[in-house]
Amino acid sequence: MNDLIDILRYLAQLDGADVDTDQIGVTAAHHPDAVCAFITAGCALVAANAQEALLTEAARTLFTVHDSTADLDDLVCAGQRMRAIEDALTRVREERDTTHRRFQQACGVLRQDGALVEAGSTPEPPQDAAR
Repeated sequence: MNDLIDILRYLAQLDGADVDTDQIGVTAAHHPDAVCAFITAGCALVAANAQEALLTEAARTLFTVHDSTADLDDLVCAGQRMRAIEDALTRVREERDTTHRRFQQACGVLRQDGALVEAGSTPEPPQDAAR
């Protein structure tokens, strides 16, 4: 269960929120589709961010490797690869924008039900509770 809470907290941070661990189970019982949408869209958002970062790094690498000393064939090949990266980046960004809207909608439902709270507003357990 701790791994699940860690994942939920990570996803909640994407929306500047934290998970109310006492409420999330209740919310899942009342709004299972919203909780599933939150997890699905949140994971897709993480994937899109990772894809964008990797494609951006690939473009930088390609640009660095094929500098002015490359011959014409290498430059043509690099140009084709750069266009493919640009096309992939465009698709990833469009998908991310759509996913981000779905994620925000799901977060809104979870916020209304109290399963997501503003980051830092989750009460800490009293120090004496462990005794």
